[in-house]
Order: sequence, then structure tokens, then C-alpha cells
Amino acid sequence: MPLTRLALEDELGNPAAHFFKTGNIVRSKENDKLKPLMDLMPERANWGNKIEYDVWYDAGDEMRIHGYVYTDAMTKFVYIRPASTYFSRKILEVAIREDITPKGEEIFNDLANNSNDKYQLREHDKKQYDFVIFLPGGNIIEKATDFTRLDNAVKQGAVLKCHPLTSANLFAMLQTRFGRANVLRKKESGHALLKRASIVGTCDNSEMGIVALAMGKTVYRFGHKDQDHQFTYSALYKCIWDGDNPNVDRLKSILSARYTGLISHLADNPKEDIEQFFVYFKSIPHA
Repeated sequence: MPLTRLALEDELGNPAAHFFKTGNIVRSKENDKLKPLMDLMPERANWGNKIEYDVWYDAGDEMRIHGYVYTDAMTKFVYIRPASTYFSRKILEVAIREDITPKGEEIFNDLANNSNDKYQLREHDKKQYDFVIFLPGGNIIEKATDFTRLDNAVKQGAVLKCHPLTSANLFAMLQTRFGRANVLRKKESGHALLKRASIVGTCDNSEMGIVALAMGKTVYRFGHKDQDHQFTYSALYKCIWDGDNPNVDRLKSILSARYTGLISHLADNPKEDIEQFFVYFKSIPHA
């Protein structure tokens, strides 16, 4: 069954769509290199199922797929997933056993050495912070973050970098709880802080922990233990982490596998990689 071109509505690269999602936080021009990948995205996937931009839903069905979602990731990938916690993780559990290829190494090295902010942010604070924790946005911060663990980390010298989509009320609350000097402003460049830090904290909604791992940083996750909520990168974190410890080779294996739905701007044949993702799930029953 052929895949048809995605309609021009709520999609990657649509300025109106991004405005309604991010308001006055402008996206970086670095995302423009993903536009050719968006042009390859189908309107309908296996058996006529929808494929939707920057949403997440899960029917809780481990027998059938009810749709697909995709988003831009790390200014370097389009990340396609089944709208299913179960199937999103299953495909990566296969991929972490793949051999690491030269192309996988190239994509990994690009992630390590050439990463940029997703939004237009500036480096205002040039101070050296050894331990930086990147917080989720206000709409999910309670679900995604264990505040008790944040308390302990701040007492040990960590500072908190607010997500670009942080409200004034949330920013004030964080300053009150953790101290003004320990909460960095939302428009501060996250990647500038990341490059100078040696220890990075992340939650499963954030790409920053994946980039930090590629950079060779020590990475800790600050989500709730055994949390039920799933976020954009939950499947990646759970498959890359072996217990409490990340495994860099697992990340390289995922980047080497061409069927995972993590479509790189460096891919030799991204159209074929997108097709391989949908072929992988074609034999699974669809709603």
C-alpha cells in the first residue's frame, strides 16, 4: 500500500502551528534542515492510519496500533512512533541489539559535536555550572519530575535550567523553593550550559540527556521512579539505560538501525528509512 504525502496542516515547519504551540519563544533556524524530511512524511500510514505532528496518545492496546505520531528532535531528526507506549519501546528493544555501523557512528558524532538549541536562545550567563538539570515545561513538570530528588541535587550543588516554555508563575515558584541563584532563566542557551557542564540532569521528556550522553557527560534522570506517564523520549531513555546506568553503545545501535523511526538529516536515503519504519509495523494489526 503506497504512502501518500502529508497534508499542509499542523506539521513540522508550519510557522502558524509552531506559534500556537510555543508563543513568543521562536524556534531556531537549525530546525530548517529537517524540512526536507518533513516533505517525505506520508499523510496516511499502514492501513490508512493517521500520522500526526507533535501530539501523544496511547490507547493502551498491546495487540493493535491505533495511529502514528512524529516530532522534530534535537534539530537533527524527525522521530516517528506508533501512538503506543508498548510498540514504541518494542522496536527500540530490537534496535539496541543491532551492530553499530559507520553511518551510526557518523550520526552519533554529529550529535556529540554539532548540537544546537531547538529555540532561539542566547548565552547571557557565562558562569561555569558543573551540574545542570534541565527542567520540563510547566504543562508536564509535575508528572515528569521528582521534586524531592531535585531538592537533594540542588543541595549538592546542582542548578536548574528552566524550559523555554516556562510561565512567570512557575519560574517564581521554582525560585522560591530552590533559591534564586539556583534557577536559571528560561531564555538562557541550554546548549551553552550543556557544553560547559560535566554532570547533566534530565527528565524523559527532554532531548538534552540524549545529547549530553553523546557528548560524554555524566547523565542522571530525575523522573519519578516507575512512573506510568510516557513522554517524547521515554522509550529511548528506557532502552538506552541499563538499570541506573546509560549504555552509549545502545544509543549508537539505535542510530545505526534504519527502521527505528529516528530519521536523521544525515541519512543516505531518508525516504527509504521512513518506509522501513512503516514496513516494520505493517504485519501488526491496526485499529
